[in-house]
Amino acid sequence: MPIEKRKVAGLTGLLQETLEICRTLPEGAFLWFRGLSRGQYELLPKIMRDGRTADEVFERELRLLTRFRQRSLAYWPEGYPQSDWEHLFAMQHFGLPTRLLDWSENLFVAAYFALMAPDGPIPADAGLPSVWCIDPVAWNRATPVLSGFGDSIHVLTTSDDEMEAYRPETNRRRNKSPVAMFGTHNSKRIVAQRGTFIVWGNEVKALEACAEESQNTLWKLEIEGNRGDLSRELTAIGFGETMVFPELTSLATELTRTVGWRT
Repeated sequence: MPIEKRKVAGLTGLLQETLEICRTLPEGAFLWFRGLSRGQYELLPKIMRDGRTADEVFERELRLLTRFRQRSLAYWPEGYPQSDWEHLFAMQHFGLPTRLLDWSENLFVAAYFALMAPDGPIPADAGLPSVWCIDPVAWNRATPVLSGFGDSIHVLTTSDDEMEAYRPETNRRRNKSPVAMFGTHNSKRIVAQRGTFIVWGNEVKALEACAEESQNTLWKLEIEGNRGDLSRELTAIGFGETMVFPELTSLATELTRTVGWRT
């Protein structure tokens, strides 16, 4: 099955099941993780969630990129590189819609977003909090546009020729399939979150649908248990707001939650 869904019991079950998946991978392979607070959410970039066509998506992203580049200069250190990819990674981590979908090399970062990240009241029918797992190298090698390269394909970077068809400002023919890539660690958030990315091409389709069509494998681990208890357990092992968002506002939130009154 290209998509495997498994229910796990709390953080212990999440870790055990992840390690079990790792044991099935070839030597040297690794996983990326993405946490979702609602099991009903799809694996789809923010800019593609309103039903627009691919041309409309690229046009809006380019307009956002241009305006972000124009207005963000004063916020960056002097001499900061200004490539379109680097701006796109920064835009993603500061909340602007792009064709990027965030993943992490750290399982507990994904668990944080599944269990603790603010997402408003959770409806009863929202589904269990979930952590998605993907083997990014296997994904790229099974992607139609890259499958012909065989074992020479790994996780892509912005310097790879194959990425030219995914550039925000490309004039070349765009590729369709989403591909896994490493991005520039140009914000404290990306560093803290061990951030990686999957970037979409010319096809507005959730990753699950792409997996079904190309026979790629994704794992969805649905976390059973009381959300509040699981959040407290994550905090108890030292994984709080500042681990994911290393900023003063996160420190204030974390201290307010964890430092009690002296009695």
